[in-house]
Amino acid sequence: MKKRYHSFITVNMSQPRTRQTFVLLCLAVAFTFALAGALAMGQAKSRLASAEFSRITSHISSKTLLMAMSENIPYLQEKMQEAGMEEIASRMALELATSIDLRDPRTYLGKELPMYDLFDSEIDVANSDFDYTSIPIESPPPPELEQEIIKAMEDPDEDLNERPTGSIKNKQVLIYNTHFWESYLPELGKKDPRLASDVRKNITTVSKHMANQLEKMGVGAVTVKRKYTWNSGSYVQSRKMVKAAMAQYEDVTYLIDLHRDAQRRPKTTKVVNGKTYARLAFVVGRESKNYEENLRLARELYKRLNEVVPGICSTVIIKKREKGNNGEYNQSLSPNSLLVEVGGVDNTFEEANRSVEVLARVIAERIGKAKPVSNGR
Repeated sequence: MKKRYHSFITVNMSQPRTRQTFVLLCLAVAFTFALAGALAMGQAKSRLASAEFSRITSHISSKTLLMAMSENIPYLQEKMQEAGMEEIASRMALELATSIDLRDPRTYLGKELPMYDLFDSEIDVANSDFDYTSIPIESPPPPELEQEIIKAMEDPDEDLNERPTGSIKNKQVLIYNTHFWESYLPELGKKDPRLASDVRKNITTVSKHMANQLEKMGVGAVTVKRKYTWNSGSYVQSRKMVKAAMAQYEDVTYLIDLHRDAQRRPKTTKVVNGKTYARLAFVVGRESKNYEENLRLARELYKRLNEVVPGICSTVIIKKREKGNNGEYNQSLSPNSLLVEVGGVDNTFEEANRSVEVLARVIAERIGKAKPVSNGR
């Protein structure tokens, strides 16, 4: 049996020229790593932090992304068992178009079973009678409403420019509705929860009532509205609307986006001292740069609201950007941003208005422009 001998190169480090070459080589390697790190950090900030890029890739599973990357990275190609371009293209097209990953049942069962998708939310604080089956549900409007909205947008007599509420010049609170079509079944004379939407008789009525209440307590408030369709990207459109309003009203510091939950009456209604309230719930987007500030605000208001009317505010939940969730909800526009679910499909304007009156008084109290709120209203 032949023996193999390995040869070694011996370098004499006692020579000045050798030591100089070795030091220069070490410096060159260190500089290369530092430059590569700086370039990577720069690209991460300018590209990977892009809200648009993140929104798109949130619809693509990690499996599919790895498959795409494996075409140019041999190691990944081996690990992914050399998946072909045809499979990669078909998977990516499906996930971008439908947000469905065939290997994750939640992505397609959640579309048909709303309760199945609720576990992607994180309950931060909640009342004792609240659990994952009570988490607010977001439901798209019926397809026919898209055409009604488009028709309303084309109507030359349709007034899309909301007038300021009250006479207070300095507006500190801006109230808007990203899903302005959300309404309440009793107000529409309907029973099917899928039809709890209307172009004109909707949650914007509740926003106006809340703004009027704030004005009565000395807090300048304004509501804004624009009509746009669900398919045009509601949060993208409402963001443009809010930014335009903030440019017009420079004193605005509070942004309040009112919604209507798709949960049914037993989970969205509270009776206290013979009065019926549409329960409130706060949703905080984890992807916002103001996440910590907005979460503290929601927690503070949750606690104070329940001190005023026990049980009126059911929870503060946190959502991140995944499986179609926006995860930001325009809350990066202000550290005092709120997304508030006001009741569900079975509540009424009267119940919703009664609840936002309490919310308005607590916010006014916080701003310091109104008298302290008394327990029991």
